[in-house]
Amino acid sequence: MRTKLWAVLVAALTFGCASGGIPKDAKTTIVSFTDLDCSSCGEDMARALISKDGVYKTAFDARRAELTVVADPGVDVFGLATSSKPKDEEWSLVVGAGKGNYLPWTKPKEGLDVKQIAMDGEDVVDLAPHLAAGKVTIVDFSAKWCEPCRTLDEKVLALVEQSPDLGYRKLDIGDWETPLAKRYLTGVKELPYVVVFDGAGRKVGTVTGLDMAGLSATIEKARQAK
Repeated sequence: MRTKLWAVLVAALTFGCASGGIPKDAKTTIVSFTDLDCSSCGEDMARALISKDGVYKTAFDARRAELTVVADPGVDVFGLATSSKPKDEEWSLVVGAGKGNYLPWTKPKEGLDVKQIAMDGEDVVDLAPHLAAGKVTIVDFSAKWCEPCRTLDEKVLALVEQSPDLGYRKLDIGDWETPLAKRYLTGVKELPYVVVFDGAGRKVGTVTGLDMAGLSATIEKARQAK
């Protein structure tokens, strides 16, 4: 179920107090998460803090790993956030915008046919020039805040390491409103989203979500394509 929650995120998950408007003297505080591995921790904290006295609005920006909290001036927002952090989590919190980040993904071993062709949702007009010539190419649309995407990436890297007939092309969508997402992901409801091409560059099939069985079957179909 959480996988589908990640999929419907746009830029921020926002919660507001149902008891009325926000006072004019309310203060906005931004707390950044460092070394996150997925967005769910920020989402959980946004939900937790909106229930606290004096907190009027919370919003977690998955792309930037930032939590915005609108609260009474007397509320210690950073203290609330720190006390809401699960003890077994290794990520950290810091006050201020522009300081959030996610853990780096697994680095491909040298020599593997793996290329990152989009980093933060920038548009890629045509995938064809980026495909691995003469190989089955796995094209993965993902996001740094998506934990299933991170898992699939690790598994695909292992496949490519074992199979020299595979190429792997990675595109980080940024969020659902970027040019890249709007070009390729219309109608797609879940990440990761994988497109598999055969050795001649023909699209063989797509796989949505963390479905390794489906991906393996699609790869085999591409290998057998004439």
